[in-house]
Amino acid sequence: MFHGYIDTSGYTADDLTLFPLGVTLQDPGRYISSNAAVPLQVIDIITTETLSLTDVYEWVAATPTGGNTLPGMLGTTHDWSQIIWGQYRTFLPQSTFAGFATEFLAANGALFGSGQPTTADKLHVYRFVLMPGSAQNDTLAVPASRFIMSSVIVPEDEKAFLMRQKRSYELAT
Repeated sequence: MFHGYIDTSGYTADDLTLFPLGVTLQDPGRYISSNAAVPLQVIDIITTETLSLTDVYEWVAATPTGGNTLPGMLGTTHDWSQIIWGQYRTFLPQSTFAGFATEFLAANGALFGSGQPTTADKLHVYRFVLMPGSAQNDTLAVPASRFIMSSVIVPEDEKAFLMRQKRSYELAT
C-alpha cells in the first residue's frame, strides 16, 4: 500500500473550491511476481478521507463475509462523494512468453468515484496492490506510478461553499 496526499489547505483558507476535471494515472512498467497462480488486484484512489488497508482488503477480497466491492460503494463505510476518483484493475499471470511466466497482464479495469468538487484540506492518494491467497515469501515487483489531476480552483457562491464545507465536516466525523 502507498499513501500520500495533496495539500489543498491553502485553497480552503482562501475560500476556494477545487473542481476536478479529470485524472490520469501513469504507471509504465511491468507487474511481476514469484507466484504465477494468484491474480493481482491494483486499486488507485483519490479521496477526501483516510482509508485503512484492513478495510479495503475486507471490501475487495472475496471472503465468506463479503468482498468484491470498493470504497464509496454499498457495503463500505465511505460515502460516494468522498471518493473523488478511483481505478480498479485485475491482472492475471500469463505464460505466453517463455521466461516471463510470472509477468502479469491487465485482464479488466473499471473507473469509479464521484468527481465531486471539494473544499477538503487534503486529498489522500492511495495505491493498494492485493494478491489474496499469496504466500508469505512471495515476491512482487510493482512499477512506480504518478497521479495527474486536472482541476479548476475557483471561488464559489458563499452559501454553496459553506454547505460544501458543512457536508465535508459531517462526512469526516
